[in-house]
Amino acid sequence: MDNDNSVPLSYSRRWRLWYSSYISSNLSAGLLNPMIPLFISIYFDRSVIFVGIASSLSSLSSVIALILWGNISDNVKRRKIFVLIGFLGSFVSLFLIAFIYTIYEYIGVLVMYQFFAMASVPVSTLLVIENENESQWARVVGSFSAISTIGTVLGLAFGLVIVIQNPDSISVLKNIYLISSLFYLVSFVLAFFLLRESTVTVRRNSIPEIFSLRMFERSRYAPSYVIHIIRLFGKKSPEKISSDLKLYLLVCIMLMLGFQLFFTPYPVLLIERFNASEPEVYMMYLLNSAFSVISFRMSSGYIRKRSLERAMYLPLSLRVVLFSATAIIPFFAFYSFQMMVIVILLYGFMGFLWSFISITQITTVTRMASSRLRGRAVGYYNSILGVGQILGALISGFLVSFVGFGYDFMISAAIVLLGLVAVARMGFKIKSLDSVKTQINKEATSQ
Repeated sequence: MDNDNSVPLSYSRRWRLWYSSYISSNLSAGLLNPMIPLFISIYFDRSVIFVGIASSLSSLSSVIALILWGNISDNVKRRKIFVLIGFLGSFVSLFLIAFIYTIYEYIGVLVMYQFFAMASVPVSTLLVIENENESQWARVVGSFSAISTIGTVLGLAFGLVIVIQNPDSISVLKNIYLISSLFYLVSFVLAFFLLRESTVTVRRNSIPEIFSLRMFERSRYAPSYVIHIIRLFGKKSPEKISSDLKLYLLVCIMLMLGFQLFFTPYPVLLIERFNASEPEVYMMYLLNSAFSVISFRMSSGYIRKRSLERAMYLPLSLRVVLFSATAIIPFFAFYSFQMMVIVILLYGFMGFLWSFISITQITTVTRMASSRLRGRAVGYYNSILGVGQILGALISGFLVSFVGFGYDFMISAAIVLLGLVAVARMGFKIKSLDSVKTQINKEATSQ
């Protein structure tokens, strides 16, 4: 930390008004969550291959941009300008979708959007803590994360209302992009007038005990905040990441790849085989996100009662079972309205399981890394999740095209099962969970 971080309480409370700009941007993110499969499958009437390509390229853009913007902002030591670039760039990018005519133009705009949207992400948490007393860091970061999460869920609910009021209207999809762009414009205006540059500067490596958790599994519209990133510049620690941690991170990649082989084509199954319209798809995404939020506190209690490797057994086993059960549907053509309801509810329950998986993984990563390497380890973990999502999304489209939804879901179940076996075989010997419990309690009470 470069300066004494002593901030008057009355000032910090007034300063928090800028949080409203992130509420608006996350409303936009919620609106956009289901849009890739909807826009490609319904508006362009193209195959799942293009859904996979668009999801993969947009995720790739977000991972690269997150690292680049994070490193640039840390070296420039300015925060506000990157928030403004992120919000204004997102507004312009999404607004351009009103003028696109081909799917290739659409994918290009998505990549541009992801690149600019990430500019506001790595600086947001630093802005939060740089204008608060250190004793309040965990609490305010949790509050900021909760606000972002609620904004995303409300955005999905708003999108559901829009599509319900415009049944059988393909043009409503472009209108959603226009509305989303306007939310980013509101975010830009709010940030421009309410956000002030930090009076102190905090280095990321000085806040190792606060971590960002991915409340939502999908990365195509990226996390609202991150704390630790992969450093491209500056002095590197001579200490190395342990081989056990490297192996665990590889297992995380494998698991995320398996998850995305399932999740990327899943909405397309609903659209193509069940003839689902926009409201059904929005409802599916809304349930997934809402269940993830609901299960967050429950998952922390569940993990406290188990060793970390055992905490993964039940949620991963349930995913293997559910992935396998869903794979049966395309083989037997169970395409009734009742089955569509079950498919939607299953997708929602997957969000419930994600909280258990996410908290266990991030806690394991921080537990396995030394105190000096925790920030770097979490940065690797964030990026590795993105790598798994990029590969899974890209492969899934081609896999479904060649072998069908059923076999794709079976392969995803097999990969997750291998990940479960790998976690079990690693057999982490954690003698005491005191530090883990403290970390989980911090995260759970702050959300």
